Amino acid sequence: MKNIDADVIVIGSGVMGGLIATQLAKAGKSVIIVEAGPRVKRQEIVERFRNSPFKMSLTNMKLQGVGSPYPDLPHVPSTYGEYLQQTGPVKYPTKYLRVVGGTTWHFGSALWRMIPNDFKLQSLYGRGRDWPVSYQDLEPWYGEAERELGVSGMDGQDESGQGGEAWPPRSTPFPMKGLEPSYLFKRLSLLLGKGGYHPVMEPNGRATRPYGQRPVCAGNNNCNPVCPIAAKYDGSMHIDEAERHGARLLDNSVVYNIEADEQGNISGIWYRRPDGSNHHLTARYFVLAAYGIESPKLLLMSTSERYPQGIANSSDQVGRNLMGHTGISMNVVMNEDVWPGQGPTELLVYLNNRDGAFRKDFPSYKIKVRNTVPTADYAASLIKKGVLGSKLDEELKRLSARSLNFAIDFETLPLAENRIIPSKSKKDAIGIAVPEIYYSVTDYWHAGKEQGLKDFDNFARLLNADISKIDTGYQDRQHIMGTTIMGDNPDDSVVNRHCQSHDHPNLFIAGTSVMPSASCMNPTLTGAALSLRLADYMLNTIKI
Repeated sequence: MKNIDADVIVIGSGVMGGLIATQLAKAGKSVIIVEAGPRVKRQEIVERFRNSPFKMSLTNMKLQGVGSPYPDLPHVPSTYGEYLQQTGPVKYPTKYLRVVGGTTWHFGSALWRMIPNDFKLQSLYGRGRDWPVSYQDLEPWYGEAERELGVSGMDGQDESGQGGEAWPPRSTPFPMKGLEPSYLFKRLSLLLGKGGYHPVMEPNGRATRPYGQRPVCAGNNNCNPVCPIAAKYDGSMHIDEAERHGARLLDNSVVYNIEADEQGNISGIWYRRPDGSNHHLTARYFVLAAYGIESPKLLLMSTSERYPQGIANSSDQVGRNLMGHTGISMNVVMNEDVWPGQGPTELLVYLNNRDGAFRKDFPSYKIKVRNTVPTADYAASLIKKGVLGSKLDEELKRLSARSLNFAIDFETLPLAENRIIPSKSKKDAIGIAVPEIYYSVTDYWHAGKEQGLKDFDNFARLLNADISKIDTGYQDRQHIMGTTIMGDNPDDSVVNRHCQSHDHPNLFIAGTSVMPSASCMNPTLTGAALSLRLADYMLNTIKI
């Protein structure tokens, strides 16, 4: 190909795109990263958050506290508004950021490995799909991803939730020791342990020692929406590193079309600037890393006479198999002071139903402690009841010291009907179709909910706590998976085991959208491991 603009074009500047761009740029390849949204400055996001009237509200934490500090621009409308069109029986109101560095700016920083049985759901339990690769295939890349993202964790911990020996198998220790549990976590571990619930400390992307340019976590307790001191990993860190090695970043550049030639190779992309102008780029290879909603939307938008169903879609699987960790939650009030809010927003989880023969009948799930203190919610509720003056102050102190929230994340299955398509009726301000989402859950999920409610009852009893609210309303956990699914068979998958398009040999798709199963764990580390494996394949196997 003559007069190409780069060896590789990476579409998307989140953690996956940043990891791949860094590896390729370090190897001397010319790389262009194309990002729909703008660069953001940490100090500006922190200042907006501090000035937000909703910042301490639990009910508004995702809707306002996480969303409001970040830009809502005509060419990249916020996912916290009306951008995502819901058409299914269950809403999928996921929240992702279209900025340089992507959604890891506001993620809770949970960085879990999947366990070996998660890769064999169909063959072991008759549910969902098997992966074309095993845990053993991915294990070295999990270690590399932990090093790149700077994960802190508890070596020797049984992450199966059974309280036994170290699991899953590891060939390398965590790069950093885990955070120290707070008084709350120690107290809950003692009380819930009497009922056979084994505490597991969450591996996460917060520094417990100086790591690169990151300082030690200071426990600010606003990991959502932003770490004020950059102790928590976010994708902008790898974008900065990629640029230091020569990669070129184009921000505020919304890719709206991918072109393929008559031989099936991707030949170029078109992107649109905020002023409406259109621009074209060419490369030898292309990596699509725009996350699980925007990636399939772009592929499906890229229709032509030769590809009437869009790019990479001969299987009709692009956009399908959308998964998430649709969940429920419980609020309780303890009869003793336990002081939530010390340290990060999440760290302690319970995984007694992470794996087992039960997965034939109901999904695996994780129970997590939300370590937040939504004082504004408490105050609004009390004032509405007429509680004022010194009594208001007294009640605020009591609720802040004793109110807890437990949330369950359920594994969901890859269903063909759960899908993303470009809207045929609504476009954004620069004329690009917005995403339309159809999502549903099955009896399998509802069977998990019934099991989870039993655990909630046990938790309240063991903690001697009063249940103030149980929400079973299909809560979204912002863990987007599926939509460009991986498999060995080109007839029922989008990419192969190397994340390479079955249809277009010079197109790769990175991130959690390629995952054939969801497990019950946050998917970011698995996406990162797959991305590093992808970059290695490009450099050392096909030798781009």
